[in-house]
Amino acid sequence: MSEDLSFRRAQERDFAAVRSLAEELAAHIEAPKPPLTLERYLTFYVRDHAPMHLVLALRGDRVVGMIAWVLTHELYSARACAYVSDIAVHAEARGQGVGRALMAQAKAWGRANGVRKLAWDVWDRNVTARKFYQRLGAVIDSEAIGHVLTLSD
Repeated sequence: MSEDLSFRRAQERDFAAVRSLAEELAAHIEAPKPPLTLERYLTFYVRDHAPMHLVLALRGDRVVGMIAWVLTHELYSARACAYVSDIAVHAEARGQGVGRALMAQAKAWGRANGVRKLAWDVWDRNVTARKFYQRLGAVIDSEAIGHVLTLSD
């Protein structure tokens, strides 16, 4: 059912729909409600020179999914990579090809912009997402070990 979808970059008017999807995603992975404000949304996703790319999947004029990524570049290999930070599909639209179509949008953008790979993290307990990525042909990166350094005052 993904053939009835259209895609476009997020705009200011989409804030409520994006926030709703972000809240749905947070609930799905048992995380607290995201503190996304309109100002942060505009700064990171919408304004000129925003560092993130945020593409929405629409069915008619209703937002049913989103994918966000940022372009990275490795100096040692001279390779570009797109890091997918978020992908979310409204619960009632899941299983209808929306997630696959969103990943295809990111892949197409990547190919057009010299990207060699897409990468992302997935919560270990998010079995649904892990199976989805496996069906796409993604593999677990066995060479890299993720690290987090929490910044605080």
